[in-house]
Amino acid sequence: MSLNWFRFVSPSVKKPPFHLNYFTSSFGFSSVVVAMSYDKELAAAKKAASLAARLCQKVQKALLQSDVQSKNDRSPVTVADYGSQAVVSFVLQQEFPGEFSLVAEEDSKDLRQDGAQEIVDRITKLVNDSLTSDGSYSVTLSTEDVLKAIDSGKSEGGSEGRHWVLDPIDGTKGFLRGDQYAIALALLDKGKVVLGVLACPNLPLTSISSADGHSSRHEVGCLFYAEIGGGTYMQPLDCSSTVKVQVSAVENPEEASFFESYEAAHSMHDLSSLIAQKLGVKAAPVRIDSQAKYGALSRGDGAIYLRLPHKGYREKIWDHAAGYIVVTEAGGVVTDAAGKPLDFSKGKYLDLDTGIIVTNQKLMPLLFKAVRESVEEKDSSL
Repeated sequence: MSLNWFRFVSPSVKKPPFHLNYFTSSFGFSSVVVAMSYDKELAAAKKAASLAARLCQKVQKALLQSDVQSKNDRSPVTVADYGSQAVVSFVLQQEFPGEFSLVAEEDSKDLRQDGAQEIVDRITKLVNDSLTSDGSYSVTLSTEDVLKAIDSGKSEGGSEGRHWVLDPIDGTKGFLRGDQYAIALALLDKGKVVLGVLACPNLPLTSISSADGHSSRHEVGCLFYAEIGGGTYMQPLDCSSTVKVQVSAVENPEEASFFESYEAAHSMHDLSSLIAQKLGVKAAPVRIDSQAKYGALSRGDGAIYLRLPHKGYREKIWDHAAGYIVVTEAGGVVTDAAGKPLDFSKGKYLDLDTGIIVTNQKLMPLLFKAVRESVEEKDSSL
């Protein structure tokens, strides 16, 4: 059943098994906003992302141990990317065998070309190993099964019905370097993000303290998850413990630190620097690949995230959907550079003004002002 928000007024309300927000009217009646729970969908998303993370960890470990890996050889991330998408697609279809819609980054076109059989075989073995690794599934998928699972991600999304949104490896360059990447999975219901999961295999369980965002290799691997109206939580990838997280409460921009993309090609570092200058931010930017930035910000590692891509670039929904709800449910605010909320109901792309800005509610007015002034200055200098 789709999410239906509705409001009713009752003199006495018994608590049903839904998420509730209570308000008191001037007449003394209780007005209640009710949302159906997505607990089953969230459990499936966590399982899918965790199994996909296990597959990616296995591939990255082999990559980093190899002495002969060429810097230009992208086959490891190709295998992990496709394998991750196949695992997530399979798990979700097993858990929800009825109507299924997945908006995802990959399809099997290149894998069906001549000369791709060796990679397809590697992907198939990894997928089967991952699905059976914890006893959740007793299956052996054929190569065609795997290719079909990958091709299940061809949905266009939109404002009607439910759509899963997946980036099977967000941060492919980070993956190849042995740094940060994320498996990012979200669910849209009528165009609204209602849950999100970020599996970040290399993100430390404790706060990032260094200015370069590299993992310490001690106790790494985080799973962030959020359901609409339910807050944001973090677990180790083995789900051995759970903590509720909140964005930074910093109010003074001089005390704030900010995240931006590791790759200069992904975000205008010079514009970010100008914004930080106007705010009086003293700390150097923390540059991290992938939506791991959203996860780190949701637990207060930094106070600001700036994503300011070069002109002409269009953001895809899978690059932000999971991170968006992880931060907003942790008390943060996510808008475009014009202060408008992100709209995930228009298909595969986000229509944005300039870029995306993320912070807490106290800092947002100051950040927004600094962003607008900096954008205008940059435009006038061209």
